[in-house]
Amino acid sequence: MVGLSGRFSVLLVISLLLGACAAGPNSSPNMVFERKGISKPKMTSYQYCHGYGCAKQLSLKLSDQEKFGLISAFGQASTAYEERAAMAKAVAYMEQTNAPKAGTESDIGGTFTGYGQSGQLDCEDESANTTTTLIFLQELGLLKHHRLRSQVTRGFFIGGWPHTSAAVVDSASGKSYAIDSWFESSGVKPHIVPYEMWSSGWDPQKDGPVPAAQQ
Repeated sequence: MVGLSGRFSVLLVISLLLGACAAGPNSSPNMVFERKGISKPKMTSYQYCHGYGCAKQLSLKLSDQEKFGLISAFGQASTAYEERAAMAKAVAYMEQTNAPKAGTESDIGGTFTGYGQSGQLDCEDESANTTTTLIFLQELGLLKHHRLRSQVTRGFFIGGWPHTSAAVVDSASGKSYAIDSWFESSGVKPHIVPYEMWSSGWDPQKDGPVPAAQQ
């Protein structure tokens, strides 16, 4: 979600709306980077977004030690359900690794909670960084049951505040899942939410955690 204040917020809302256009389950995960003029993430060179809407970008590369740590965090996954849980652990690992480098380790879950404080990430930052991790997992050959897709966006005042999240598609069922790290503070595992539930306005504080059977 975004804090709507002045020109910056208007531009960010427009960006969110444009991101929602033509974004289907077969769309490219690189859409968020293309819209922001950021090169496709590579393990040898990628951008860590922060500062609201990727206004600030820290250039990084994945070291051999970090690559090993990412693989270890992902662990073993023999089913689609286990693979989604493994993705969540990998996303948390990458945030724990990169947040101290960018000074965002004190990021508070949700934009409104810590809006205006130094080191906060909004949902655009979170979705870009999560997508980067998912791209790395794909390149490492760890994703056997999912394919990557564009970010998903919900709300434009009608139906709630604008909000965006990284997402994947279950290859067997064709069902999309939001991998949403915005609701939690820095380094905490993201929520895995079926797209239909997420797009209807799901919020863990109001609706509680997603039942394990639906993750």
